[in-house]
Amino acid sequence: MPGTVGEWVQGWLLPDGEALVSLVVPWRGTVLVGEDLKEPLPSKAGRALVLARERLGLSALGARLENPLPIGKGLASSTVDVCGVLAAASRLGSAIWSDEEIFALGCSVEPSDGIIFPGLALVDHLRGRLIERLPSPPPLVAVALIPPRGLDTEAYRRDPSFLECLRRRASEHRRAYGLLRRGLLAGDAALAAQGATLSARTQQGLAPRPEWPLLERGLGLPGSLGIALAHSGTAAALLLRDRRSAEAACSLFRASFDGDVALFEPCGGGALYVREETPLPDRPGKG
Repeated sequence: MPGTVGEWVQGWLLPDGEALVSLVVPWRGTVLVGEDLKEPLPSKAGRALVLARERLGLSALGARLENPLPIGKGLASSTVDVCGVLAAASRLGSAIWSDEEIFALGCSVEPSDGIIFPGLALVDHLRGRLIERLPSPPPLVAVALIPPRGLDTEAYRRDPSFLECLRRRASEHRRAYGLLRRGLLAGDAALAAQGATLSARTQQGLAPRPEWPLLERGLGLPGSLGIALAHSGTAAALLLRDRRSAEAACSLFRASFDGDVALFEPCGGGALYVREETPLPDRPGKG
């Protein structure tokens, strides 16, 4: 499954709560499942494995994670683990779960990104609902700033006063989503990036982060289109038209930022890739 650098937009987008559109980048984590795997798992992936065993009747099922995405940054590392375990396990059961079913089950373990859906998607990441499918963005490049500090997604949601502040910014969140949606449907990367920037600025007003002035400087570079943030993480990204523009942004960031700088080309849409490495007993000869 692919990772993210936060979200195109996130906020109070539904009449009764929050939703988001993940900013998907080609940085992948892998989950392997099988009866011969007995490795210990992080707590969230472990809960997903227990859920899969119960739902599918696969009591001996184990899993192994090959996930390079750092945790606590807003890069969808937990979603790769949780939804990856569920998706892979369902291939061994009597019925293959749909993307919507896997997402709903994943959100029952923890709030999850919409990376399992082809293209992009507006999702209710708290209650596990697919709200709207969207096309993948036009080709563009993201230069990510990944700071040393992290943020626990679950801890982020424990402050009721912050959530009330979020609800009061609903009109800005909805305007940001409107810009993003129009840009995606029209194939207009600049318009889509305007939506991301509005969502990022709204979030910066609610939870300021020290990298913001550097991101604003990057926005003045030729070819820069917008800023995206991990709203419940610490990573951020500058969105650019092409690789040449992105390399200039990398030079600026590496000279001024005390953390990791990563270039992702192209930003795209979510997808789940499944491969069977050995034939399964009930499907002879399938490789």
